[in-house]
Amino acid sequence: MVIAEKPSVARDIARALGRPVQREGYIQVGEYTVTWALGHLFEIDDSIAPKKWSLEDLPIFPEEFRYKSVKLKQLSVVRKLLEKAEVVVNCGDAGREGELIVREILREIGYKGKVLRLWTSEALTPQVVRKEFTRLRPSQEFDSLYYSALARQHSDWLVGINLTRLVTLRAGGREVWSVGRVQTPTLRLVVERDEAVESFVPQKYFVVRGRFGWSGGIYEGLLMREGIAKLNEEEATEVASKLSKVREGKVISVELREQVSKPPLLHSLTSLQREANVVYGLSAKRTLDAAQALYETYKVISYPRTDARHLGESNVQLVKDVLTRLGKEELISKVSRVGKRVFDSTKLTDHHAIIPLDRPPANLKEVERKVYDLVYRKFVGAFMDDHIYHSITVITSLGGENFLSEGKRDVQMGWMSLYREPEDNTGNLPRTEVQVENLEVEAEEKETEPPPRYSESTLLKEMERLSLGTPSTRAAIIETLLDRGYMKRERRTLVSTPKGRELVAKLRDSKVSSPEMTGEWERELERIYLARLGKDGYNQFMAKIKEFVKEELDRLKQARFEVKREEIKCRCGGKVQFFGRGWKCDSCGSLVWSSVAGKRLTEKQIMQLFSGEEVRVRGLTSRKGTKFSATLYLEGTVKFKDFG
Repeated sequence: MVIAEKPSVARDIARALGRPVQREGYIQVGEYTVTWALGHLFEIDDSIAPKKWSLEDLPIFPEEFRYKSVKLKQLSVVRKLLEKAEVVVNCGDAGREGELIVREILREIGYKGKVLRLWTSEALTPQVVRKEFTRLRPSQEFDSLYYSALARQHSDWLVGINLTRLVTLRAGGREVWSVGRVQTPTLRLVVERDEAVESFVPQKYFVVRGRFGWSGGIYEGLLMREGIAKLNEEEATEVASKLSKVREGKVISVELREQVSKPPLLHSLTSLQREANVVYGLSAKRTLDAAQALYETYKVISYPRTDARHLGESNVQLVKDVLTRLGKEELISKVSRVGKRVFDSTKLTDHHAIIPLDRPPANLKEVERKVYDLVYRKFVGAFMDDHIYHSITVITSLGGENFLSEGKRDVQMGWMSLYREPEDNTGNLPRTEVQVENLEVEAEEKETEPPPRYSESTLLKEMERLSLGTPSTRAAIIETLLDRGYMKRERRTLVSTPKGRELVAKLRDSKVSSPEMTGEWERELERIYLARLGKDGYNQFMAKIKEFVKEELDRLKQARFEVKREEIKCRCGGKVQFFGRGWKCDSCGSLVWSSVAGKRLTEKQIMQLFSGEEVRVRGLTSRKGTKFSATLYLEGTVKFKDFG
């Protein structure tokens, strides 16, 4: 029996092993039964923590972690298949989370038979699958990887549940103040950037600009003194006044250089989200949702949740086939010449870069079309000619001072033709050393500028640099911070709210808000695997985490988290009061509990409900324990519709 992490991987494996026959929830291929998880089929059961939130119950350190099943239909299929399995091949993704997803299933169902592991960093082409099935490894070789993953999962739960409950209760319990190993350092980045912007005091400076004429026309230059000169007002005025009296200057240097720009790397999920945000203003979540639809529904791009920007060396034929399907046969001859800029298996962990697989259908939504086009451009451009342009640097001497003028002219567009039209801003710059007429010299006032606020693009880049989250989770982290009211969108920027600033202010001295802490924990988790520390490594790491949690609880138990709040009004005109477990209108009696279907609502969501708005909420839990989404609205009490 083969267990893959997701249906697409299961299909790839089944096709490589023989003639697949599709069944309900699995694929039969001769003696192989190939099935799949849908991400995690089990999650930690939060009922191991007290239902009532109370400071007296902290810290919460359960004697054992119990799990509850999710995605019950697929789990039922896997459970029945495991009853007959003599050998299981774990084909989870080659990484910590992939190991955990399959191990959870085997542990919770109680499978005791033989387990083998498929482990490769190459993309799962048929040749790679068949090769790796001849050298499957004993599952025990990856026990330390499993314990590393388990330590990550359990430590995140302990930190999150203890510090979230503490901060929420110390803030009055009106709404959730979530704290997390990744989301809180991410919030701190945004808060500290906002503080830098708001505390920034612009400094006035001056540059000196000259206008020169010659037989080829008029051009401009800036005064140079070890770079572009930044002068005070008195200096700039004095220089401009002195040079204005000089009638002629001379071009003393003309440097013409040919610059070659290679095609950019293929897209990872993070680079795709960043470009979509810059070009189209799309949020990371909208980009991920569109990419997922292009992959799962339309099957026109490859697996999108990847941090790779390369393809495997075994993917050469795949690329040629895709270029043919895209009508780009003229590029096939270039495939063998691109080398490791495109094909480098050493840069892969589990999945290769995102590439198109076929032409898009005509019925794509606008957002899906935009995301597809970004993937298409990066892929096709990778096999096009280099972009070549000429840069020209002109130095003009006037009265003992030098002025710098620069320009660029496209010579060969190559891959850049996918992004813009040819440009030439060399204008009237001289190409040889000539005498020039001094037409004007003036001092021009400028100001230093503050650092830019974070956009989703720049925040994603910084999260990637600091190893905050994974490609699959970064969009959700940003959305959580928005949903919790810690930050908000202002056009294309992300701005922290008073609530977000208050949290960071009180946690600034805590490791839980430090990006360096996340990196430190990641290194310790990685060491459990690399040093083969196994269960002992897990126990040692968890002991440190429990000590950390206790220290933070002691440090913060007297802290107050306070934000000036807007008064909530009901659409009937009545005043809405918080009474400990929920919110009630003192006029019409409309009631909203703080928690709805296992999900604690934010104050923003509560305000929207009382104002008569409908609110879309994810992460609700049914009485059977199944996760779902729904639209909430208020008619006396909270009602549900549009389930999903």
